[in-house]
Amino acid sequence: MALYWVMTMRATIIMFDFAKAQRLSLTQQVEQNLKNALIIGALKPGARLVTKDIAESQGISITPVREALLRLVSSGALYAAPAQAFLVPELNLARYNEIQIIRKKLEGMAAAAASEKMTVEKVSRLHRLVEEFHSIKSSGDIAKTLQSNYQFRFCLYEFAEMPTLTALIEQLWVRIGPSFNYLYPHADEQFFQREFYRALLLALSKGAQVESYEAICEVIDESGAIIQKQYTN
Repeated sequence: MALYWVMTMRATIIMFDFAKAQRLSLTQQVEQNLKNALIIGALKPGARLVTKDIAESQGISITPVREALLRLVSSGALYAAPAQAFLVPELNLARYNEIQIIRKKLEGMAAAAASEKMTVEKVSRLHRLVEEFHSIKSSGDIAKTLQSNYQFRFCLYEFAEMPTLTALIEQLWVRIGPSFNYLYPHADEQFFQREFYRALLLALSKGAQVESYEAICEVIDESGAIIQKQYTN
């Protein structure tokens, strides 16, 4: 009888762990989908997210959605609101500029570290991603452009082989991403025609740490200038 009880308990624990792992995996999927939406500006500042609505749109239960939303609250990406709702924060100019300064420090560090580890294959991959980015950008589709830009940048940061640093950078992108929503009506013809990343790719191909650091900071300033205009208009 004792042996039967032990075996039953083990089976129960295994089933519990499996169910927990499934829920965690689903929670992570929902969290990543929401992160992506925040990063590309698909969710604008001040947007209200309702747990039930998200669950119904995804065809899943409320529990993993609520857990994903609460995880984003704990990281500062969302605010909790009454009635199972969550709000996308609205950044003022001072907060936006603060995040931009921190981004330049962290992303500059990642670019410099990645430049030390560059290979012909890595440089070739980055060139392909930049070409794809410019091709999408020329089509005028802001959402796809921002998604392509994200893929290039985090491919570069992964080459730094500093996962903690990459995670910190992603947190900042999630926080500042909703402000990219201002690009949708305000991006001008110059933005679509501009050739980004030329100096960065050259610096990376040479393994030049300082130049790579400065080049990524220049890109952050250049792209951020468009968004900053909305605060002064």
